[in-house]
Amino acid sequence: MAFSKRGQIEVTFNWIYMVIAGAVILLFFFGLVVKQKQVSEERLSGDVVQVMSSILAGAGVSEKTKNFIDASGLADYTLYFGCDAGVGEFGIKDRPARTQNNIDPIFAPREIQTSRIVTWSLPYALPFKVTDFLFVIPSNVKYYILGNDADFVNVFLDATEGIERESLLDLHNIQAEANQAVRLIDTDGSSVPGSGVPAQLQSFDDQKVSAVVFTAKNQADFYQKQGATWRKLNKGAIRIISLGGERDAAKYAAIFSADDQLYWCNMQKAFKRLEFLTEIYGGKELALAEAGGKLQAMITHYQAIPGSECKGYLEDYDLNALEALARLHSTTAACQQLAEHCLDLVDAAQKLKEVNANLRIYCTPLY
Repeated sequence: MAFSKRGQIEVTFNWIYMVIAGAVILLFFFGLVVKQKQVSEERLSGDVVQVMSSILAGAGVSEKTKNFIDASGLADYTLYFGCDAGVGEFGIKDRPARTQNNIDPIFAPREIQTSRIVTWSLPYALPFKVTDFLFVIPSNVKYYILGNDADFVNVFLDATEGIERESLLDLHNIQAEANQAVRLIDTDGSSVPGSGVPAQLQSFDDQKVSAVVFTAKNQADFYQKQGATWRKLNKGAIRIISLGGERDAAKYAAIFSADDQLYWCNMQKAFKRLEFLTEIYGGKELALAEAGGKLQAMITHYQAIPGSECKGYLEDYDLNALEALARLHSTTAACQQLAEHCLDLVDAAQKLKEVNANLRIYCTPLY
């Protein structure tokens, strides 16, 4: 009897052992499958980020060009764009794959999930060309432009052919589709500030409705829907740092940027490059209000030509290239330290533009 009981215990023990061992083996293989799936997804997301980075890099150097990208294969992924301290980041949401860039300004929504993307680049000059601004525009965002600046409205509609956009005479006449995100462009601050969210948009998710508002002070304000009201995102003034023009890259960048932080962070990339370019034209000696680089080469050349007034335009006259370029250089450096100084860039760039116009007439232009 004792032997029989011992045999039963051994059989029971063996059975339990086999169950546990089997469970461990199953868990091992299940974990292996999960891990392999995770590795495959991470590898795929890395490939996606790499391909998209190449596409964006190519689009960024194609000046004044729109590219229509079929992204139907990426429709299940949410792409995200971020920027902090002058360093941009692009990747796939909830995936480790990402890439960073501190050189190229990219203006986009925070997140994109769509089957078609439009990329568009415009040159940014202050006063010489600094870089190309790249706009990333998803097909499921519709831009509604309104306000009393008829010239800007007409130019915008002409420039953005192929992009979902529409002009409105009255904000409350908007008819948006439920599956679209909405971006309002108030050209003069006469429509969005002080008004509520139109009834037609109040059922939309807050994150799908936003606005950018321009004022006569060449300023942009960013708004996000919050229920039936508008929430202003920027606490301080966001200035449009540009010399204007028909297709003002800095102004268009505000239109296609998610918010003030993403906009200004990418503008800082342009200012950093501007400082570098001033040193190409005038040398690092500009920090001491002295000439170097291309400017010094021009001064040396014209000093050897008797009777030439060009040296005057370069460094002697009240309005001269050395002083204008040195001011632009110092203002650019100050702008990167404190945003309040950035508005001074406009006047500094305008002065250099005037000097260069004189050089173009009488001598050789600086740029």
